[in-house]
Amino acid sequence: MTHSLQIAPPARTLTLFFTLLATLFLTTLNAGEIRWSPETGYQAEELDLSGLLPEEIQQIQNWMNKARKAEEAGRYRSALKNYKKVTKRFPKSQYSPEALYRRAQIQLERNKVDKAFESFNTIAWVYPNYGSFNEILGEMYKIAVARLETHRDKILFVFPGFKNTDRAIQYFERIVSIAPYSDYAPLSLMNIAKAWSDKNSDSMTIYALDRLVTNYPNSFLTADAYLKLAQTHYGVIKGPQYDQRATEDAITFFEDFLIQYPNNENVAQAETGLSGAKNILAMSKVKMGDFYNYKRAKYDSAKVMYNEAITIAPLSEAAEMSKRRLEKIDTILAQNGEESEAVEATAPTNEEIQEKARKRAKRKLLGIF
Repeated sequence: MTHSLQIAPPARTLTLFFTLLATLFLTTLNAGEIRWSPETGYQAEELDLSGLLPEEIQQIQNWMNKARKAEEAGRYRSALKNYKKVTKRFPKSQYSPEALYRRAQIQLERNKVDKAFESFNTIAWVYPNYGSFNEILGEMYKIAVARLETHRDKILFVFPGFKNTDRAIQYFERIVSIAPYSDYAPLSLMNIAKAWSDKNSDSMTIYALDRLVTNYPNSFLTADAYLKLAQTHYGVIKGPQYDQRATEDAITFFEDFLIQYPNNENVAQAETGLSGAKNILAMSKVKMGDFYNYKRAKYDSAKVMYNEAITIAPLSEAAEMSKRRLEKIDTILAQNGEESEAVEATAPTNEEIQEKARKRAKRKLLGIF
């Protein structure tokens, strides 16, 4: 029996190669749990598979042990310096994410929240298998919230400055980008909306809230997002004499909220907002009807506008005004109808018109004009 050598197709060979390469890389980054003991220093459960020489592994462990001892002694500069050597010289080592995590903790202790965030951010992007991913996200989220609400940079290293809302927004956006399917994503979008609202940017507030309700319909924050969307659109309304797109959007989101969350504790608030928005939209129809009525005497168009106002908000002041104006238009049309009938009754017949024409022609022939 002869055996022929089978060669895998090129595409399959490449797939197997990249799968093996990815597996090897992930194993390199998380080759085993790292443990610290003041007596024995850092130890790993498994050998490092990143292709390092034994002396290089020993050098990394020396830096890590020296850094951890300096950290626990409160000598943060020395600790940061040695941790940085590990992350810079051997980024593929299984000790690199541990060094980044320790650096982040030191920076938090020193109130350097931005540097701490960057370290956590690197872990989340490059070393997602390190430790607890949710714990890293939680640390990032806490820093972003602090940036938004309480943290202030020091002026001249002494005096508290202003909150950096723009940086808080950037941090929340990074969390959404890194972990779009985590519970922190809708929380971050709600905080982004709050930050833009604090900056009086209605368009960006609406954009953040719209992303929340679209991408996370089942989040516990979605109901609040619908209500805030409606309220934000309502706040943009300038009055019945202006464009009513914001009013229509507010009505849509108030109605969506009431339909989807009829038992929500904020139903009364939504009903009040919906009533106010409908009143404004109805009054805008009255304004348009008045234009056709008083400026152009186009009564049919005016009646359409007035009837729309009644339909939109039947119990509003705009509806009462529309009813009174409709009655006046009906009276005017009735009077115009009687006048036209009277004119038709007194109008000459065709025979009378022809007789007058013959008499004029006869006078012209006689030279009489």
